[in-house]
Amino acid sequence: RAPYMITERATVCGHQVAVLRRDPDADDGVDPCFFEADFTVAASTARLIWEGSWALVELLRRERDSWLRELVRGRRVLELGAGTGMLGLAAAAAGGHVLMTDVASMTEESLAPNVRANVAAGGGCP
Repeated sequence: RAPYMITERATVCGHQVAVLRRDPDADDGVDPCFFEADFTVAASTARLIWEGSWALVELLRRERDSWLRELVRGRRVLELGAGTGMLGLAAAAAGGHVLMTDVASMTEESLAPNVRANVAAGGGCP
């Protein structure tokens, strides 16, 4: 694990979701995927969790009155530009059937390892 990566956790419907994300305060500014063919400035944000994603994760975490949890439960959910996968994993923990996507280098670098770690830890959908 790189020194500029930190773990973020959220509990949704009794399931612990954990992902590694980049810590911009400790980052050396060098993106390890800079020389990948599909690298773009937009893709370089894949190891971050956006404020909008956190807001939706918080809605999914609510024990009561979570309209979003009710909306995703049992439904197909598509996350474009999933990055770390935090939001998609939280939606899966809430009962959604989730497909997460991102550019290939970011999927290999960030999304796939986080998904694998959650599956290995027994996380995922109920």
